[in-house]
Amino acid sequence: MFRKRLLVLLLLMFAFRLPLPAHAYTVRMVSNGGTVEGTVVFDGVPPRDPVVHSTMNMNYCPKTMPAQRYLIRNKKIQNVVVFLKNIRAGAPAPRQPYVVDNSKCAFVPHMGIGFVGSPLIFRNADPIFHNIHTYMHHSTYYNVSLQGKGTQVTRVLTQTGIMKITCDVHPWMRGYLYVFDNPYEAVTDSNGHFVIRDVPPGTYTVEAWHADLGTVDVKNVNVSGGRATTIEIPYSKTTARKTF
Repeated sequence: MFRKRLLVLLLLMFAFRLPLPAHAYTVRMVSNGGTVEGTVVFDGVPPRDPVVHSTMNMNYCPKTMPAQRYLIRNKKIQNVVVFLKNIRAGAPAPRQPYVVDNSKCAFVPHMGIGFVGSPLIFRNADPIFHNIHTYMHHSTYYNVSLQGKGTQVTRVLTQTGIMKITCDVHPWMRGYLYVFDNPYEAVTDSNGHFVIRDVPPGTYTVEAWHADLGTVDVKNVNVSGGRATTIEIPYSKTTARKTF
């Protein structure tokens, strides 16, 4: 009897240590969807973008190049991923491939969004060797070699989260891909502007993520069918929460 009770107790303890299952995203028809759009801005004196210096293949790679860490112009922030947090149902995610090009010893684009089940294509436009090393959830995700100009490797995105993209040969190279299972996100342009379309009517928390500035949430964003909801998302060094 004692052993039986002990076994039940251990099973209960183990069960409570297990993470709760994630809520799956459900695809359904969206009729009369709304739009969330706006601008991501920096409140205060923005940080300056640093310059990186090449240390390998210096006969080809530029000696110096912008790090693209902040890209803040007129207080408008580029390359911020804006999305509806914890949305549970809506339109299907796109299936188009996401292409990461190695061009002049930098990743192009530097920041992007991808979708589970879609192809991820690494291309090399440089006449030199690159070794692409990607990380998700603090572990290696893909590690692929691109031998020279014109080489290409295709993989498939299998999980959601933030992917950091690096090159083992050229340590200054970095890029990011935020992977989702739904279509309700966008990346800000050079004017800090974003648009998220076909949103099911409801009330949402909108989250903004920046690789160096962290995250900012805007709560209680009401979306009505057939209408656009406009918001401004303010960043500052004191309010953003670092996530990477």
